[in-house]
Amino acid sequence: MLVAIMGVCLYCPAMERFTADLHVHSRFSRATSKSLTIRNLAAWGRLKGISVLGTGDFTHPEWLAEIEEQLVDGGQGLFALRHPGGLEAEIPEFEGPIPGRTRFMLQAEISSIYKRGGKVRKVHNLVYMPDLAAAKRFNERLAQVGNLASDGRPILGLDCRNLMDMVLECHPQAFLVPAHIWTPWFSLFGSKSGFDSIRECFGDYAPEVFAMETGLSSDPEMNWTWSELDRIKLISNSDAHSGEKLGREVNMFRGEMSYEGIYRALRGEGLGHRFLGTVEFFPEEGKYHMDGHRKCGVVMDPHETIARGAICPVCGKPVTVGVYNRILELADRQEPVRPQGAPDFVSLIPLREVLSEVVGTGSGSKKVTALYMRLIREFGSELDILQRVPPEDLSRHSCHLGEGIKRMREGNVIRKPGFDGEFGVIQVFNDKERAQIRNGATLIPMDAPKKDTTGPAPVSEPVCQPLSMPQAAPIAPNPAQQAAIDAGPGPVLVLAGPGTGKTQTLMGRVARLIKQGEPARRILALTFTRRAAQELRDRLKTLRGENAELPQAGTLHSLCFDYWKHAYSETPIVLPEAAAKKLFAEVNPEFAGKNLDHHWTRYNLGRERLTDLPADLAEAHISYGNQKNHWDLVDYTDLLEFMLEQAGAPTFRMPYTQVLVDEVQDLTPLQLAVIRGIAGPSGEGVFLIGDPNQSIYGFRGAAGDIQARLTELWPAIQSVTLTENYRSAQNILDCAGALFPEAPKLHSHVRAAASIHLFEGPDDIREATWISDRIKGLIGTTSHSLADAGEHGELAPGDIAVLVRFKALIPIIHKTLKRAGIPCSTPELEGFWQEPRVASILHAAERFLGMALGGVEDVIDVPDHILAKGPVGLAAYLSETPPFDQFFWESRQFKELKHEFELRGGWQGLVNWVSLQSELELVRRSAEKVQIMSLHAAKGLEFEAVFMPACEEGILPFAGMDLLTAKITLTPGRGQRFPEERRLMYVGMTRAKQSLYLSRAARRQLYGKTLSLPPSRYLREIPEALLIRSTLTARKVTREKQLGLLD
Repeated sequence: MLVAIMGVCLYCPAMERFTADLHVHSRFSRATSKSLTIRNLAAWGRLKGISVLGTGDFTHPEWLAEIEEQLVDGGQGLFALRHPGGLEAEIPEFEGPIPGRTRFMLQAEISSIYKRGGKVRKVHNLVYMPDLAAAKRFNERLAQVGNLASDGRPILGLDCRNLMDMVLECHPQAFLVPAHIWTPWFSLFGSKSGFDSIRECFGDYAPEVFAMETGLSSDPEMNWTWSELDRIKLISNSDAHSGEKLGREVNMFRGEMSYEGIYRALRGEGLGHRFLGTVEFFPEEGKYHMDGHRKCGVVMDPHETIARGAICPVCGKPVTVGVYNRILELADRQEPVRPQGAPDFVSLIPLREVLSEVVGTGSGSKKVTALYMRLIREFGSELDILQRVPPEDLSRHSCHLGEGIKRMREGNVIRKPGFDGEFGVIQVFNDKERAQIRNGATLIPMDAPKKDTTGPAPVSEPVCQPLSMPQAAPIAPNPAQQAAIDAGPGPVLVLAGPGTGKTQTLMGRVARLIKQGEPARRILALTFTRRAAQELRDRLKTLRGENAELPQAGTLHSLCFDYWKHAYSETPIVLPEAAAKKLFAEVNPEFAGKNLDHHWTRYNLGRERLTDLPADLAEAHISYGNQKNHWDLVDYTDLLEFMLEQAGAPTFRMPYTQVLVDEVQDLTPLQLAVIRGIAGPSGEGVFLIGDPNQSIYGFRGAAGDIQARLTELWPAIQSVTLTENYRSAQNILDCAGALFPEAPKLHSHVRAAASIHLFEGPDDIREATWISDRIKGLIGTTSHSLADAGEHGELAPGDIAVLVRFKALIPIIHKTLKRAGIPCSTPELEGFWQEPRVASILHAAERFLGMALGGVEDVIDVPDHILAKGPVGLAAYLSETPPFDQFFWESRQFKELKHEFELRGGWQGLVNWVSLQSELELVRRSAEKVQIMSLHAAKGLEFEAVFMPACEEGILPFAGMDLLTAKITLTPGRGQRFPEERRLMYVGMTRAKQSLYLSRAARRQLYGKTLSLPPSRYLREIPEALLIRSTLTARKVTREKQLGLLD
């Protein structure tokens, strides 16, 4: 034990011993004391006898500002109070000046919630920085991933490995320590959401983990049963949420009191710096030591937990598996073996708790507080009293205090272990003795128990076998899928409802064709989007192997683009949508102005639907086409029309004998005609898959009744219907299916029951707050004290999506979630530097600055003196030089490039800033975040939980922008039906796997107007028995004129 080590004055400068509590919080963290300030921490740190305190929460911008204002760098990487006088005001109960000195070390805690290996991981890590510059660099990078201002302990969907990478890049001596590593809910090895090894969590960065915090519910001896931790320095800290809780656990060091001294001691480097061990809680006092279920008052040891299958015998619900059980599960030694060179530890009880037994009142009572302060004044700090002061000296203040402290030091205590969030109780007197104390009797001193010594124990099998969890078996094709896979050789249409294994069926078809001898190069797989095409290519690689020949996979537009390049031996310059519309308006000025969008849509629909253009648009088409030809430009529809024209030529040949098409319901007549031209009139080898009830691109010209259209193209087409769903719970399918009662019923293979909620709030602000609160519950909190209240969410942020009808609904939700500290993103918005022409300009700037790497092919050829003039000079010099044109120079991306060039002070600052953004983009993409996106963008995705706000007439179904901006009013009996809006609602609902949240607001601010819209008609069609309703009514509601909508 450390008693011998600590028999010398811990604060004697000659011995260079000091204490450090390196896990602290500010008042900006959830569930912390509002009195926590820098000076408050300093005052309590002195009272407790702590030499070095973690600052806590340096990631929070307001707290960091206070750190800079109130602390000064002492030159050793530790910070001192700028104005140390007057600390006694922070603790009014203490009379006179507070002795001692306390330094601060920059420290923060990060909560990472993400999915790895099919399991939600929730891990807390401590981060330490040697100076403010490094801390600010770290904060700047971290702010790209999540909202740092919402919580002192920010919640991020950031993989621990990526977090470690960020830390190490900020400073050579920055380091990361996994926090309270055994806590069930939020830790590296926690039973609920942790890992089984350091490498499983940190990957190749595992060697960079050299210290870990054991937490209140375990001590080093418990950790010595697992050889995985033998090389790790086991530290202990208070994780204090108030000044009074500082010093519950602390670390002991010898050597120079500096940041580097602590860093070197924990790494085991240098003879002048040593880690001497820890002052611990008795682990049974920790609130997750044993297994149990607090609500039922059930506490179990690990063997009973295994015997009962981790189920509470009272209520039948799962128990919380505690720290002791989890350590036994991973342990590979029957008995603890102290690693060579590992320091010892001592277990103590907080002084107030011992005084509570002596005085006979609560630990926070006035009597206990008065005696506590009096003892501090006479004997020094709390740590001195608990460890050094002779018991007989303490007995002068209370005849029983000396005996109580003596028993504690000897480990002669009564232990009632904590479980499932309830603190344990450690007592030095039994019930009979406490009664005697109250009656004024004198106690008989007890002898110290003899401590067993344990010799070296060999590494063996795990001491306690883990609970077995059922594993999902690989899913073989069901009969309908197999029928689709084997169908043909003529044209085949597979009608695949949501979650029925569409992609698996497509992959099965490819595998069957190749197995039967079809060369992979003869197989063409077409998708609707580039994202889907990339996913298909990835699956094909998995199916065939990295080096095997793969079928061609891509979008129809990319296929036509490649064919154009082959036919003309040059790459076409394709106009983006916005540039094409602008060119159309410039050559047809009669269509410019406020009606441009209307005419542009008419024009494009006519081309996509292969209908004759009206006279006015026919003339506009000729003018537009002439200008494109003059400038050697094409638009996306030109690519399709070119391919269709080529397909009609007698010499046209494509190398594909098998054509597989995904999302066929979203194809336009033009696209279908192109596919028929590629595949041939017989349709042999054609395999089409999709769902008519998910056709949501009518505004782009989608064909509509796809089954009828395909029958017209290939009368002998064979149809197969898939109805077995592997995504959503049955009640979600029934809820969505109510929108299409005539469609084949989907049958779920998901056995878990789902929840479907409908919330009706007074306004859009309350609706967004409701969404935020529900998401916090689904993710689970990051604060132990709040978690103890029952908020044990099982989802990662990336498992959740908020789906809206249009983008104008995103800002209020995004702002509310960010304010709540929920990691969230809007994936439909991209940075300007990702535009290819902007990227080529930036590459040229890198070359100009001497920063370019070899192998960059898309660098534009511009003289240095032109580049020196910045973006404006480039625009004048390059002008109409392909791929640049007047539309690019007027685009949003180029305007943002100019703005950032000026803001960052030239190319050097801009390139460095974009480089940082590009690096962080990789982290952003890997970071788990709640996705806020449009219903259209969510097509093809799936989430555990889906929120669909603004289920109101006029929004969903969407009745047009003119209605929402009050330019027109639709009244009952007038207008049109919304079949595509119904399908859009269906798509949104079927993205959900286990939870669906629908909501509406009585009033909504949109486009500068206050709207009061009735509930969406689709809500009325959902069976009431499927819904869990909740309503929040405003105390005072201003009546608005309701916009009448058709029925």
